[in-house]
Amino acid sequence: MNSLNDLERDAWLWLTSAPKRKRDGFKTMTLATRTLDGVNARTVVLRKADADAKTLWFHTDVRSDKVGELSRHPKATLLFWDNRRQIQLRLSVTTAPHTDDAIASEHWAGLWVGGRKMYLSEHMPGLPYPEPYPGFPAQFGENLPTEAESEAGRNNFLVVECRVLTMDYLHLSRAGQTRARFRYEPFPGMEWLVP
Repeated sequence: MNSLNDLERDAWLWLTSAPKRKRDGFKTMTLATRTLDGVNARTVVLRKADADAKTLWFHTDVRSDKVGELSRHPKATLLFWDNRRQIQLRLSVTTAPHTDDAIASEHWAGLWVGGRKMYLSEHMPGLPYPEPYPGFPAQFGENLPTEAESEAGRNNFLVVECRVLTMDYLHLSRAGQTRARFRYEPFPGMEWLVP
């Protein structure tokens, strides 16, 4: 059986490598936020993870509901599931938005034009629309914008920084489940949990 230190090391190794691997189970996660009348959850793409800083980042449209929800209640939950590994990671985080700073600029510069295309929408995400809407101006269709055209999306681009407070690790197995908790703030620690 792996030690707590091994499990934590492996979990952060998977998280830091997932953004670079197209089919990695941890490349996407469910973000759960608090709303005015309950809870909201949606899938977002993990863009970067830093094991030393215990921090993850994802991108979103600055006009999306999740941005308002996180500004009112910056604590959130990130839920990862890797079907191949049969491992769930549940992270309790506190979030910080980045729009017009070095972090946002670094992420924008690293985003290819296909990703930038999604920030060219003239409409706020989630608004009713009379017909199916692709999320970007119709002129692009299946074409990619040029680098210069993609810059119009920069004003709609937001990076969410997620500082991990705790990570709950769960491995499902016919031979027996393994569960552990890793605390980073306010008091670091790690412990085995009953699954």
